[in-house]
Amino acid sequence: MLRIVMFLVALAALVVIILGAALLLGRAADSAGTALRPIWGGERGNMMAPTTFQKIAFGALLVLLLGLTSGFLGGL
Repeated sequence: MLRIVMFLVALAALVVIILGAALLLGRAADSAGTALRPIWGGERGNMMAPTTFQKIAFGALLVLLLGLTSGFLGGL
Protein backbone atom coordinates (compact mmCIF):
# COMPACT_ATOMS: atom_id res chain seq x y z
CA MET A 1 0.00 0.00 0.00
CA LEU A 2 2.83 2.38 0.86
CA ARG A 3 4.49 1.70 -2.50
CA ILE A 4 1.32 2.67 -4.35
CA VAL A 5 1.03 5.92 -2.40
CA MET A 6 4.69 6.75 -3.01
CA PHE A 7 4.27 5.98 -6.71
CA LEU A 8 1.25 8.29 -6.96
CA VAL A 9 3.09 11.07 -5.12
CA ALA A 10 6.09 10.70 -7.44
CA LEU A 11 3.79 10.66 -10.48
CA ALA A 12 1.99 13.80 -9.31
CA ALA A 13 5.33 15.53 -8.71
CA LEU A 14 6.49 14.57 -12.20
CA VAL A 15 3.30 15.95 -13.75
CA VAL A 16 3.69 19.23 -11.82
CA ILE A 17 7.31 19.54 -12.96
CA ILE A 18 6.40 18.90 -16.61
CA LEU A 19 3.52 21.39 -16.52
CA GLY A 20 5.72 24.00 -14.84
CA ALA A 21 8.42 23.55 -17.49
CA ALA A 22 5.83 23.84 -20.27
CA LEU A 23 4.48 27.03 -18.69
CA LEU A 24 7.96 28.55 -18.43
CA LEU A 25 8.78 27.64 -22.03
CA GLY A 26 5.51 29.17 -23.21
CA ARG A 27 6.22 32.41 -21.38
CA ALA A 28 9.77 32.48 -22.76
CA ALA A 29 8.45 32.00 -26.30
CA ASP A 30 5.96 34.83 -25.83
CA SER A 31 8.70 37.11 -24.49
CA ALA A 32 10.99 36.21 -27.40
CA GLY A 33 8.21 36.94 -29.89
CA THR A 34 7.64 40.32 -28.31
CA ALA A 35 11.35 41.12 -28.30
CA LEU A 36 11.78 40.18 -31.96
CA ARG A 37 9.11 42.52 -33.27
CA PRO A 38 10.83 45.14 -35.40
CA ILE A 39 10.60 48.79 -34.49
CA TRP A 40 10.72 49.70 -38.18
CA GLY A 41 11.36 47.81 -41.38
CA GLY A 42 9.55 44.93 -42.95
CA GLU A 43 7.49 42.47 -41.01
CA ARG A 44 6.90 38.84 -41.78
CA GLY A 45 4.71 37.25 -39.14
CA ASN A 46 5.81 39.71 -36.45
CA MET A 47 9.39 38.47 -36.67
CA MET A 48 12.47 40.40 -37.70
CA ALA A 49 12.73 40.52 -41.49
CA PRO A 50 15.83 41.70 -43.33
CA THR A 51 15.64 45.16 -44.82
CA THR A 52 16.81 45.97 -48.35
CA PHE A 53 20.08 47.38 -47.02
CA GLN A 54 20.75 44.18 -45.07
CA LYS A 55 20.09 42.07 -48.17
CA ILE A 56 22.47 44.18 -50.28
CA ALA A 57 25.16 44.10 -47.57
CA PHE A 58 24.85 40.33 -47.26
CA GLY A 59 25.14 39.90 -51.04
CA ALA A 60 28.22 42.14 -51.11
CA LEU A 61 29.77 40.10 -48.30
CA LEU A 62 29.19 36.88 -50.21
CA VAL A 63 30.78 38.35 -53.35
CA LEU A 64 33.75 39.59 -51.31
CA LEU A 65 34.25 36.23 -49.62
CA LEU A 66 33.97 34.37 -52.92
CA GLY A 67 36.57 36.71 -54.44
CA LEU A 68 38.93 36.25 -51.50
CA THR A 69 38.70 32.46 -51.48
CA SER A 70 39.03 32.11 -55.24
CA GLY A 71 42.02 34.48 -55.19
CA PHE A 72 43.76 32.49 -52.48
CA LEU A 73 42.98 29.17 -54.14
CA GLY A 74 43.97 30.45 -57.58
CA GLY A 75 47.34 31.68 -56.29
CA LEU A 76 48.29 28.36 -54.70
